[in-house]
Amino acid sequence: MTTTPELYEMQEYGELGVVPKSMHAWVIKKNRFGEPLQALKQDVVPTPVIDDNQVLVRVMAVGVNYNTVWAGLGQPISVFTLHDKDYHITGSDASGIVWQVGKNVKNCKVGDEVIVTCFKQCMEHGNGGLNNPNFVSFDPMSSVNHAIMGYETPDGSNAQFVAAQAQQILPKPKHLSWEDAASYVLTYFTAYRMLMTQAEIKSGELVLIWGGAGGLGSYAIQLCREAGADCIAVVSSDEKGEFCKKLGALGYINRKEFKGYEVTDAEFNHYETMANNDRRHQMMKAIGKRIWEICGQKRSPDVVFEHSGRETFATSIFLAARFGRIVICGATTGYDLSFDVRHLWMHQKRILGSHYANFLDCRQANTLITKGKVEVINSRTYSYRDLPQAHDDLYNNKIIGNASVLVMPGDIRGLKTREEIEARFLNASKESSLPA
Repeated sequence: MTTTPELYEMQEYGELGVVPKSMHAWVIKKNRFGEPLQALKQDVVPTPVIDDNQVLVRVMAVGVNYNTVWAGLGQPISVFTLHDKDYHITGSDASGIVWQVGKNVKNCKVGDEVIVTCFKQCMEHGNGGLNNPNFVSFDPMSSVNHAIMGYETPDGSNAQFVAAQAQQILPKPKHLSWEDAASYVLTYFTAYRMLMTQAEIKSGELVLIWGGAGGLGSYAIQLCREAGADCIAVVSSDEKGEFCKKLGALGYINRKEFKGYEVTDAEFNHYETMANNDRRHQMMKAIGKRIWEICGQKRSPDVVFEHSGRETFATSIFLAARFGRIVICGATTGYDLSFDVRHLWMHQKRILGSHYANFLDCRQANTLITKGKVEVINSRTYSYRDLPQAHDDLYNNKIIGNASVLVMPGDIRGLKTREEIEARFLNASKESSLPA
C-alpha cells in the first residue's frame, strides 16, 4: 500500500496517481497587493481535493497571462471579494498529466497528456455536452455562475497540481513541448471566440488588431489569415510590426508615430474638453489615412479587435467602418471608457463584448493547433522560480507573442511526453542508487 506523501519537492516527479497532501504554489494574499514582483510569493498549500466531475492534473507548465497581474494588483476588484480563502493561487491555464479523475469523468484517464482551459462552468448545464460533439443548443457562458479559473476562483494553475472540471480538459497537441502547449491556452482561445464566434469575421473583411505582437494579437492575425480576412496590426515598434507581417498581417501601424490619439487618465476626467480636441481628432484621422495607405484604397476596418480599453477605445469607435463591429475582451489601460458616441449611432456600429471561450470554442480552436494551421507563438519560457518576473515582463510590455513558465520538476525543457519525463527521472533514480 502506497503511503500518501506530505509534499513533492520541486525537483521530484513523484508516482503517477499518488497525490501528496500539500503542494508548492504561487499565491497572493489580502495584505499583499502590488506589482507582480511584490504580490506573488511561493507558498505550500493543501493539494486540491476533486469531486466526481473533476480531474486533478500534475502541472508541467503554465501560461503567462495578464489576469495574474490584475489579481496581484487587486484591480479593478480584489479577487478576495470572489471567495473566502485567505490565499489565492493565480494561473488560468496549464499543460500537464492527468493524475486523478472523478468517477463521472469519461473524457480522460490517469496518465493522459492534456491542456487545461480556464472556463469553469456552472453545472446547472450538466457537462456542457462534453460527450456529444454536436451539442450546441446553448452557450454555457450564458450562465451567471461561470468563472475564470485562477482569477474568479481561488485555486489556479500556478502550482504543482490543479483541479479542473472535466470539460476544461483537452488533449495536448502531440507535436508541442509542455511549455509551448501551456503558452497559448488563455490568449488564443480568447482571440478565437472574439473573432470567430462573436464578431463572425468573414473572408474579404478588414480587421484592425490592437497589440498585434502580443499574446492575443499574434493569434488574432493568424485567425484572420485562416478565415481569409485581411488584417492590420497596431504595435509599439517597427520590430514588432515586422513580426506581425511575418504572421500574415497586411501591414502595421506603429502607434508611437501618432501620439495624441490616446485617452489618458487625466484627460478622461475632463472629457467634455477632449471632444473638441483638434489634435486627437487629427491623430485619429491620420491613423485612418495610414490604413488606407496600407490597403492601397480608402478602406475602413470592418472589425476592430480591442483589449486595451481607455486609451484606444475612442479611436477604435472612430476608425471602424459603417456597420462595423468593435469586439472587446478586456481593458488593460482602464475600464471606464469615453468616446464620441455620435460615431457609433450615426454609422450604426456595434460593440461586442467577449469573455474567454466556451468548451466548443476551445475544442474548435485547439483543432487548428493540432492540425498545424495556427502556429504557437511562445517567445520565452521562464523557470518556476521566475514566475513573478515573467508577469512583471508582461506588465511592462517586454514580451512578444506569448510566454510560459515551466513547473516541470528539474526545469527540463523541450520534452513532449509523459514517457520522456518518467524516463529522465527513472534514469536519475538509477544513477543515484549506483555505488560511488
